[in-house]
Amino acid sequence: MHAAPPVRISLGRSHGWIAFVAFAAGAGAANLGAWWLMGAGAPTLLWGAAAGSLGALAAGAWAWRNQVPSALNWDGTGWQWAGHDGDAQVAIDLNAWMLVRFSAPGRGRCWIAASRRASGGGWLALRAALYSRRPAGPPIDAPPA
Repeated sequence: MHAAPPVRISLGRSHGWIAFVAFAAGAGAANLGAWWLMGAGAPTLLWGAAAGSLGALAAGAWAWRNQVPSALNWDGTGWQWAGHDGDAQVAIDLNAWMLVRFSAPGRGRCWIAASRRASGGGWLALRAALYSRRPAGPPIDAPPA
């Protein structure tokens, strides 16, 4: 089986992903705030909305800061993102949208939101590269280079 051909996709910030993160964090913060305030007897709705707004603002800012516009590059042997070598794996695949986990040694993980619309014409090549088998290393009995 052959490895996928090289592909390079330039990706910017995904506003849909940032909105989703902000909404999910805001809903969680509002729920937690309302649950906590129910025991205190305070006006739950007002304080829950305030907690949700602050949670959404913080999560949206975090998502904006951590989603760096760059190019996701598969050279046929490995992945690169924002100038770092690492490994890319699909975390969520919704056909026209994917969340990709990129892990670089010594750098940790980052999350890349990729969409068919933002990728231009290379969407199918990106999907093929993400789902293809990684090339095997040199044979065990091969002499060192």
